[in-house]
Amino acid sequence: MKQSTAAAAICLSLLAGCRHAEEKSATPPPVLAEEVHSPKANSPQPYYYGLVEEYRTILEEDPKNFAAVVALGNAYFDSGHWQEAIRWYERARTLNPRNPDVLTDLGTAYRNAGEPARALAQYRRALELEPGHVEAHYNMGIVYAYDIRDYAVATRMWEELLRIAPNHPHAAYVRSSLALFKKRLKKDAQ
Repeated sequence: MKQSTAAAAICLSLLAGCRHAEEKSATPPPVLAEEVHSPKANSPQPYYYGLVEEYRTILEEDPKNFAAVVALGNAYFDSGHWQEAIRWYERARTLNPRNPDVLTDLGTAYRNAGEPARALAQYRRALELEPGHVEAHYNMGIVYAYDIRDYAVATRMWEELLRIAPNHPHAAYVRSSLALFKKRLKKDAQ
């Protein structure tokens, strides 16, 4: 009896393993980062291929599903496909124009796509909606410091960030950068 029970258990586990292997092979393999960013790639294929397909399926059934639209934007954002991220964040913005997180992510996607002025417009809108939005302050400081090279405005943005969130994850970086910006401003004033 014990032998037949053991044999049945082994058969069931083998069948389950075969079925699981078949299900796995039906799922496309993840795209390697080198392939995503390769100039040979014909079209943007985010690293999170399975997630993208899942969100697209959800949106086919419910095109106004805000969470799925944002998640799709995030998947493209995380894989460095800025134009696709912008497209989906813009769609999310039409569904909910008062979401400061979406506006901040949209701004960062614009910044990474080489459009700092459009990035700043989104950060400003996020701060109008939520004046204490720390990531909007942080990212605005980045754009002013490194894209526009307006260290005075970058300093104001990051000083406000540290006032609001003294333990921000990038606080040490922000503090050391502020010291450099202030030296630069002092030197430029002489």
